[in-house]
Amino acid sequence: MSKRFTLLVIEDDDASFKLIEAALRVIDINILHAADGQGGVNLFAENNVDLVLLDIQLPGMNGYEVLEHIKKMKPEIFVIAQTAYSMTDDKDKCIKLGCSDFLSKPINIIQLRELINKYKNMLVI
Repeated sequence: MSKRFTLLVIEDDDASFKLIEAALRVIDINILHAADGQGGVNLFAENNVDLVLLDIQLPGMNGYEVLEHIKKMKPEIFVIAQTAYSMTDDKDKCIKLGCSDFLSKPINIIQLRELINKYKNMLVI
């Protein structure tokens, strides 16, 4: 039996997380949640995560710092960055630092589901 696909959502805004969680109920995945960068790094280290949905604007350790930590632990991990500050520079910086994709807030639910399914299907053997 194969293991269930695990998504780690690192998002400090509770309303945003609840929206993401509700949007992804139709997809058969395990969702972990951290409300800050350090918590996200800890959850990533403690679990077999397949994909990370990472808010860039986080309290304490920001998303760029989180990305650096998780890429050191698992360089091949897929990371989708998300931010309300969707300037072209932010997107370019995220991709340059190792993110696989980028979403602007407010999150487009259809686009989010498509990206999750894309990476889920890439990892199915």
